[in-house]
Amino acid sequence: MIIIQTIGAVFIFAPFIAFILIFLAARKALHRKAFAVAADFTTLLLFFAIPVMIYAVWNYKASVLIVFIAILLAIGFLVVEWKSTKEINIPAFLRKTWRMYFLVLTFAYFVIWMAGFFYTVSGFLLDNYGA
Repeated sequence: MIIIQTIGAVFIFAPFIAFILIFLAARKALHRKAFAVAADFTTLLLFFAIPVMIYAVWNYKASVLIVFIAILLAIGFLVVEWKSTKEINIPAFLRKTWRMYFLVLTFAYFVIWMAGFFYTVSGFLLDNYGA
């Protein structure tokens, strides 16, 4: 059980490792769709990783905020889709929305990672070398 928890923790704190492993595993069988499969699974991991990272860095629970932002993005994307096509293909809309979540959450992951890095380093420097 400890091994499964450790693997889960690694994938939550470093979802890009899961992305690379899934992409490499699916590349032989799925060819061009390997990236999409890896992105889909990583999106699910990112939904868990972002709130965990925010809590680890700033001690702020952001799960509800992440879900709220995801719902707002889906609504906005639905309105744009409805205005442009008038008839919405639900599976295609869900696929596009999920891929948009991948892009937004990946960007947020790296921004939070960089902010946490600078926050930690600046705290260390101020504690040890500051006035």
